[in-house]
Amino acid sequence: MDPYDDKSRDYDRRAGQALVNFYNLAKAGGGHSGEAVSPPYRDLLDAAEATFRAGIDAGDLTKVVAGWNELTDIAANIAHANARVGTVLLATVVNHLEQTPEEVIAQVRVEAEKNSA
Repeated sequence: MDPYDDKSRDYDRRAGQALVNFYNLAKAGGGHSGEAVSPPYRDLLDAAEATFRAGIDAGDLTKVVAGWNELTDIAANIAHANARVGTVLLATVVNHLEQTPEEVIAQVRVEAEKNSA
């Protein structure tokens, strides 16, 4: 099985959209980050929550576990996709600015802190 499969591509697409949404939100003056980050994943999260909730409502432990496992899988895939997309962005900036990754990340952290206040 290809380690970079269709599921990985889908999550990378979603992570990229979340980053663009978050950037646009910050550029527009800010707001709650969930407004930007949640929409690309909403359909996946809603489906997993529905499975979990249906299991709770029916007293079906198998369905509860399946819903919980879906939610955990989504969280793991979001983290991996963000890391992949972030790594490519970091490499692009490092190559363009000819700075070390540590210097770029230090600048990013300063900007993130300024925009979070």
